[in-house]
Amino acid sequence: MAGLTEPLEFKRHLRCQPKPGFDVVPFLDALFIAVFVALNASAFILSPGTSIQLPVSRTLESTTVAPSAVLTVGRNELYFFEGRKLAKLTLEEHLIRYVADFGEEKSPVLLLKADASINSSTLFNLMDIARTAGFSEVHLAAELLNSRDSSGEEKSSIKE
Repeated sequence: MAGLTEPLEFKRHLRCQPKPGFDVVPFLDALFIAVFVALNASAFILSPGTSIQLPVSRTLESTTVAPSAVLTVGRNELYFFEGRKLAKLTLEEHLIRYVADFGEEKSPVLLLKADASINSSTLFNLMDIARTAGFSEVHLAAELLNSRDSSGEEKSSIKE
């Protein structure tokens, strides 16, 4: 009985020695996978929302407690929570649901990012809603006033 490789002349395609040189395909595969993992794990993903102008403060307290949720309030009282735009009527319901889903081993902390044009009564109302929803702490975000530049305009950096 003839060997398995003889009818199709496979023996001439078989080599015992590897070809010398650099094989590009495995290198490109590994590079493609590395780029995919890096992009997937990076913070370059844009979240929905609106840009707001944070109020400026000369003194800010740093905290060691990391917020577990962020509520952004834009101009005209646009509310963004967990990447979704919410109506004022459904805001408390979403906050209560978030606290219920958060679990009981730790109490959640809310970071409130409000535009500088939002009045203080709205801010206090939002803090009260967050407290009744079950958040243990509510932190208010502001920009730290560093110094003034040569034109007299305020320079600031974001600090939460």
